Amino acid sequence: MKILLLEDDIALNKAIKKVLELDNYHVESFIDGKEIIANLDRRYDLYILDINVPHISGLELLEIIMEHNKRAKVIMISSNTDIHSVKTAYRFGCVDYLKKPFYIEELRVKINRLQIPKEDLISNVKLKKEYESLSSKEKRLLFLLLDNQEYIVNYKMIEDFVYEKGEVKTENIEKLVQQLREKLSDEIMVRNIVGEGYTISFSRQKEAATDVSQRLLSLQKENTLLKLEKELLLKRSITDPLTGLYNRLKIKELFLEEKQCVKKAQHSLSLILMDLDDFKEVNDLYGHNAGDRYLKTIADTMKEFLRLEDIIGRWGGEEFIILLPKTPLEKARIIAQNLKEKISEISCPMIGPRTASFGLAELCAGDTLETIVQHADEALFQAKAKGKNRVEVSLL
Repeated sequence: MKILLLEDDIALNKAIKKVLELDNYHVESFIDGKEIIANLDRRYDLYILDINVPHISGLELLEIIMEHNKRAKVIMISSNTDIHSVKTAYRFGCVDYLKKPFYIEELRVKINRLQIPKEDLISNVKLKKEYESLSSKEKRLLFLLLDNQEYIVNYKMIEDFVYEKGEVKTENIEKLVQQLREKLSDEIMVRNIVGEGYTISFSRQKEAATDVSQRLLSLQKENTLLKLEKELLLKRSITDPLTGLYNRLKIKELFLEEKQCVKKAQHSLSLILMDLDDFKEVNDLYGHNAGDRYLKTIADTMKEFLRLEDIIGRWGGEEFIILLPKTPLEKARIIAQNLKEKISEISCPMIGPRTASFGLAELCAGDTLETIVQHADEALFQAKAKGKNRVEVSLL
């Protein structure tokens, strides 16, 4: 099965791709909605789309995909619980919806229940040496038998799946079965269940080898899955699910580490509190989906703009925190000023350009995270009071 995956959380994207590839699916993954538009002429058996991705939303892509291919199967994933988005996704034609955070096993279950044909079922079936290929009808019959190994394939099923046109005489079906039997290797047996239909099976030697091989493969898959789930659980415990930035818990941990470095090396540590100006207007005027997309854009902008050693977190709502190691207050002011200009240049669809206000403080002897945040918060309050879109520094 060929799957298109759109997920801009890189860690989650890689984890989903790895697990599905272990299930023998072919996965093409993307992190940007624009990339999907360029690939619409290609057909996939399944699309897995995150709603909140850069440049174009998953809902917009869902509508476009369904216009191109009415039979497309699409699973939507999102951290948003907005019932309007869920209703819109189903109205546009998605077959299922997953709320973040989720276990990858849950996604596997949802994919399996879709019953999308596994075209590679017949790829490993051996023919006798004197035969090079099967006819189209023989292939369809073999696929039907393999896809229903646990059951009896009756004449009506063969008639509907293999022939597709009107009624077919029983002797024609029997002749087709006999042709297939003659071409298949001796280890594969197609049995006639009198009055009912046909079943397919492998010789015991083949079954035993296959069983052991499948068990080993299953264990490898499960071990890999457990490892990936563990990595994702760890990531979820320290990151904000919407923006992918560190959460408060992780920021507190990293602050203590940086504070120890300050004591040992006698260098500076500055802190920036950034608050998006009038952000409530965005949610009220354009909806929470647009607001979420803007928050993700802000997070991506900060990750691109700031240094690798800088520590960025979502402090709550539309407020962000930045720890700047080895950075005195005056240098932090320049960084904040440049970031302020960078943010004012962002122009999201519908929303347009917005601004942010900044409060800065430098770590002093005896400071805890709570006290330095309080100093920065007071400076941020001054920036808001003086007209917003400003950088103010704590003098404490």
